[in-house]
Amino acid sequence: MNILDSPSALAEIAPGIAVAAGFFDGVHLGHQAILAETCARARAEGSQAWVLTFEPHPLAVLAPERCPPLLTRLDLRLERLAEAGVDGCLLLPFTPALAALAAPDFVHHVFGGWMDGARLCTVVSGENWRFGRGKAGGLAAIAAIGGGRIRTVQTPMVALGGERVCSSAIRQAILNGDLPKATAMLGRPYAIRETTVAGRGVGGKLGFATANMRPAAEVLPPVGVYAVAASRRGHPEQGWMKGVANLGFCPTFDDAALIAPVLEVHLLDFAGDLHGETLDVRFLSRLRDEIHFDSPEALIRQIRLDVEAVRSRP
Repeated sequence: MNILDSPSALAEIAPGIAVAAGFFDGVHLGHQAILAETCARARAEGSQAWVLTFEPHPLAVLAPERCPPLLTRLDLRLERLAEAGVDGCLLLPFTPALAALAAPDFVHHVFGGWMDGARLCTVVSGENWRFGRGKAGGLAAIAAIGGGRIRTVQTPMVALGGERVCSSAIRQAILNGDLPKATAMLGRPYAIRETTVAGRGVGGKLGFATANMRPAAEVLPPVGVYAVAASRRGHPEQGWMKGVANLGFCPTFDDAALIAPVLEVHLLDFAGDLHGETLDVRFLSRLRDEIHFDSPEALIRQIRLDVEAVRSRP
């Protein structure tokens, strides 16, 4: 997927374009509907399908205290967008100067390159997308400001079980440990990407070696033990491997002395050194709470049960 940060540069290479507009945190089912509509419009018109998005999140600039924790960091967001089949992403730095643009100025800045009769631009988004100073602009404003030279398409809201699919609902589901709801709204299991660090070697001594991570992800499920799947970024040919993960503070061992939860992932039937590797970890289901065991032997017995529970999953 091509990535540009200049609307004028994009206009030079794409005289015909359909643009999906939004921040797309999580790239959930609602976002996927926007992206699918964008690709369909582009293919029907013989043009290119692109995404317009921003980095960082607008609230990180406008009101940092209200900026939500993000479901996907930038590299994951871009990968999810690419998987949707778009040709490229117009990734605009969200700055105070961009935020200060009045809606007409924003439209001319971003879409001015397509405001002549020889070019074609269609902007696709959901009903809640807003832009310009004070969030004054929306799809209707683009059509009006563009004098009809830029077409707009508003996609219908996507709902599951009577609830609107949105990033905030998914975020809350994950924080509450409701992984089935998060998975349904995302259209895939919730995943984080982390780099492994050196651990204390306790897992190996217990017979269940682990890849250890200090998660930087902004959204995590509650402390507990989970069925997971993990993929090695450096070895994608190995695919997704089943695993048991403990997210928490290792309460059985007094010397752990943790002030933030760590993620310890035991991959079933895997032998090798994962230290320093980057892993994608999908949270599939919650197995149990993290608890204090009276002895390492009691912990080993429980881990064996956890492993068998994961092994028996389809």
